[in-house]
Amino acid sequence: MIILTPLIVIIGMIIYIIPYLWPVSFAITMFVYHILLKNRDEHIKRLKILFERKGIKNYDFGKIKEGNSLKILFGYIISFLGFTLVFLKLSNQIEEIYSQINTLEDLQNLEYTLPQFDVFLFILFLFFLWFTYINLISRIVKDQFFIQNIEIINNIIDKPVIKYRDSNFVMFLRIITFNLYEWFLLISLIRETNTLYIKDGTFNIKSKNEEKNKEKIVENVEENNVKELNSEEFETRDEYLSYLYSILSQLNNVDRTKKMEELLSKNMISEEEAEKLKKMF
Repeated sequence: MIILTPLIVIIGMIIYIIPYLWPVSFAITMFVYHILLKNRDEHIKRLKILFERKGIKNYDFGKIKEGNSLKILFGYIISFLGFTLVFLKLSNQIEEIYSQINTLEDLQNLEYTLPQFDVFLFILFLFFLWFTYINLISRIVKDQFFIQNIEIINNIIDKPVIKYRDSNFVMFLRIITFNLYEWFLLISLIRETNTLYIKDGTFNIKSKNEEKNKEKIVENVEENNVKELNSEEFETRDEYLSYLYSILSQLNNVDRTKKMEELLSKNMISEEEAEKLKKMF
């Protein structure tokens, strides 16, 4: 999981105002959506681990899809770019028509019509843009809103953190506010999801692959490093403590505490050095 700061959205909003830099702002926005979707998928995986640890079995995520959500973001980007290109093309054609009108008589005699294929593409990309975006928002908001209710029922958290927002209404607000609402939405979503992941403890939970890697590290420390961590192999005591720090930093708080107690019991470090290491962490 990656904890974002709302500052990145504010930076994107400022860049959007600067002429010719909207592609940079768009890239920042897509990056934020990418992290929100990635965190959403990881949140579901880690929440299952949390439920297993707490012995919670009466949960059901229903029809919530647990697969890779990033394909929805990719579809949204393609739809947005296609819509933008067709929109610019139609805008240029309309501007050409407008330039030919000098009098009311010119307007009455105007027989020019927009190409039907371009209009068709415009409507088609608009449909896909709407469809992909409401699915994107549903995954970030609706799915996690449902999941947090399961957490409340099972006493993982005490009150709701993520506010429910209808995805169609979100898209409507984007249109009538000329996209201004999207910036405030992203800031709110970053704050709410960050709070939820920290509050329910999933931010500190490792995935199953990470757990396996951690177990290997712990086994390596237990089987090899304790025996080999001899201060005589280092020129100074500080070098020895630095090496200890590099080894212990790979463990979580519980394993780290146990390992330090073991080092103390074997007189491999003094109590003062143990306190020094704790302050470093």
